[in-house]
Amino acid sequence: MKKMKLFAPALIAGIMDHFAAPRGIVLANELGLELSGGRETLLVDPNQTVPVTSKNLVYMRGTSGYQYGMLASGLATLAAMPLGVSDDAPWQAGDLFAVKRFGGTPGTLLGQSLGAITIDHLVYSAANGLIGDLNTAPNGTYWAIGRATKTVAAASQDISFVPDFPWLLTVTTGAFTNPTNPL
Repeated sequence: MKKMKLFAPALIAGIMDHFAAPRGIVLANELGLELSGGRETLLVDPNQTVPVTSKNLVYMRGTSGYQYGMLASGLATLAAMPLGVSDDAPWQAGDLFAVKRFGGTPGTLLGQSLGAITIDHLVYSAANGLIGDLNTAPNGTYWAIGRATKTVAAASQDISFVPDFPWLLTVTTGAFTNPTNPL
């Protein structure tokens, strides 16, 4: 009976601790960056021109810090590596928006076309957050981001594509060189 008297209060204290309210505040993307469903929440970079007038654009890491995002520039540098597509259209600097990360989001993604894109062609991150067709891109180095799953005939149309982790690819007279990922 004496053991039961000691056990009961310990059991009750353990149960109360288990169901007690959390003792801290967890902020998005602050503690280890575990992305649910491949989504990352970012703040609109103060250097981004706002409002962003279209949804489904490609974003890169902002220039003001890791927690910021801005429209992808289309430059083939590590600092300009595209992160993913957002179905938000941020209104002002400091707004929160979600990015569906390339390589971390299951299924296909939706973007806005730079121009005509043909089904099954590799697509790349172009300036102003748009998506282009690598088969028609001028000579240069680009961030390849996936493969088109439909054909569009002009600019500013919805283009669906199977995303991939961004990788650099050089286009020379319509031929691809230096592929780092055989997509």
